[in-house]
Amino acid sequence: MLSGCPCTKRAVCCGHRVIRLPEIWRDDAPGERRAARVENGNIVEIHIQRDALWALGETGTGRIDRKTPSGAYVVTDDGHELLLRSKIGDPEGKRVTFEVTREAIAEPGRIKPAEIALRDSVCAQPSQKDALWDARLTAFEQPVISASIADGFDIALSGRSQLGSVIISFQRTKAGLVFDVDGIGRAFDINQVAAAEIARLLRLYQVGAMVMIDFVSMEAKAQRTQIAEIFDTASRSDARPFERTAINGYGLMQVVRARPRPSVLDHLFGTRVAALSDETQVYWLLRAVAQSSGFGARTVTARSDVAALLESQNWAIWRAQAVRAAGADMLVVADEKTTGYGHVHVAQS
Repeated sequence: MLSGCPCTKRAVCCGHRVIRLPEIWRDDAPGERRAARVENGNIVEIHIQRDALWALGETGTGRIDRKTPSGAYVVTDDGHELLLRSKIGDPEGKRVTFEVTREAIAEPGRIKPAEIALRDSVCAQPSQKDALWDARLTAFEQPVISASIADGFDIALSGRSQLGSVIISFQRTKAGLVFDVDGIGRAFDINQVAAAEIARLLRLYQVGAMVMIDFVSMEAKAQRTQIAEIFDTASRSDARPFERTAINGYGLMQVVRARPRPSVLDHLFGTRVAALSDETQVYWLLRAVAQSSGFGARTVTARSDVAALLESQNWAIWRAQAVRAAGADMLVVADEKTTGYGHVHVAQS
């Protein structure tokens, strides 16, 4: 280590340059677990697991509610409807044991139920979600530290990334995530920047399923091929498999990515296109309560729909967790004039 070098245990020296070693930032709160993969100080992936949803790999029991030509719907003991995509000979009403093979995914206007496979037994661990989340982070084989990752959501919330004169806008649709590229200058130069940035965003927000990219049109096929190759190169650090088409003469490229879990965008917006879901607002308010400081009672102010959801019986366990973490009582107030997702006020004791 160089004399006077600012290196820490999580950084190494490379000449006069400090390179931070990869690490995982963990940011758990009542009902919602977050983690980020961080490389050289930059968040490159965000992962979310919500306790209200059945997690990938989780096992449980339920009953066959109704059969379909290709499988069946199973209702769990906690009332969730899950999809079995294989034919079974068992009658409706029979109890079965299952494992989640794909989590439930919210899209604009609809929710795709979690998919399951039948199993012989249920995992004996008392808290499967804790174990699955810990295993998910351990699989990265990088140090885990506690740190906020709130800044990683900025582009997701705005639906826009701007790099100099290049503007990349994106929006969720029922068909998938759509990117639009615009800018000032040569189309080839704009698209070079956009291809690398879109690959970065797909990894950052763990986007799966269908992605449509509308690049600025380029007449030369060789240039279109180069832009696609830039996208491929920028995607190499992303472990998620994908397939893509060539860029056509109109600038369109289609990408299909594996989708075992909801993306960050799916979690944030739920069945809405670009507005935070009521569930996300409740999770964020509970996080604010749990992480607040001071001795006085916490007053949570939110719009009426969000306040009603926060006070519902389904959220009782996470309300209790937030109150325990804050070490103070919590009062919920409905106010339609509330801006954003609401706010938390700590009373002066």
